[in-house]
Amino acid sequence: MLPADFGAEGSGRPPTAEGTPAPAQPGAIVLAVLAVLGLGVAGYLTSVHYAHTPLACSSSGTIDCAKVLSSVYSLVPGTSIPVTLPGIGFFLISLALALAQLWRPFNYGLRQAHAAWAGLGMLTVLYLVFVELVELRVICLWCTSFHVIILITLLMTLWRLYPQDRALSRP
Repeated sequence: MLPADFGAEGSGRPPTAEGTPAPAQPGAIVLAVLAVLGLGVAGYLTSVHYAHTPLACSSSGTIDCAKVLSSVYSLVPGTSIPVTLPGIGFFLISLALALAQLWRPFNYGLRQAHAAWAGLGMLTVLYLVFVELVELRVICLWCTSFHVIILITLLMTLWRLYPQDRALSRP
């Protein structure tokens, strides 16, 4: 396990030969970009819900965004809140964790927290995909893009848990 904090002035980054903090890891930048993309999709779907405007998506056949987003499953149970609002919350927390990892790239606890958070998001995705395929028998492309972003976030966070193992295995 790597130490949580080290480097000049408690930056959380190891000092380089010049004594300045090392550059941020690209994985944290990718996670931040994924969070921003997720916020964009969730924001669009939330705005469509509250503005009652038509979706930019097919509304017939197997791909029917309108059917998915107007179903009872599109709301937090017992409320009129769209499930996209907790989705916005998910990606805000994911963005905060990614930004924290940019500031402290060697903090293993942040990587673990982000992986656990992404795992929780993936459990939610599995339920929502089940609802689309089994209960509603249609797919929403916007929802699918949201689900794919969460899946990639989970895979990236898991991949980043043990970066030193990859470095040791190189010839």
